[in-house]
Amino acid sequence: MEKTINFRISEENKLELQFIAEEKEIKVSHLVREIINDFIEDYYEDESPVYLDNIEPIEVFLEIPSDHHQYKKID
Repeated sequence: MEKTINFRISEENKLELQFIAEEKEIKVSHLVREIINDFIEDYYEDESPVYLDNIEPIEVFLEIPSDHHQYKKID
């Protein structure tokens, strides 16, 4: 369900939005929705990972190969 939001911006920003919308050949309202959607997506991408309390960590053991001494660091 879509809702209407009314807000005020400076005349300069309005003109900039109109210019960008014209370049993209879309309406200003569509551009503003695009901007808001992108902002919300970016906001949630930056969240730290979620940790669940009841999950035990998995332990992983890596064996050292028997020929590990053959590998030498080359400078």
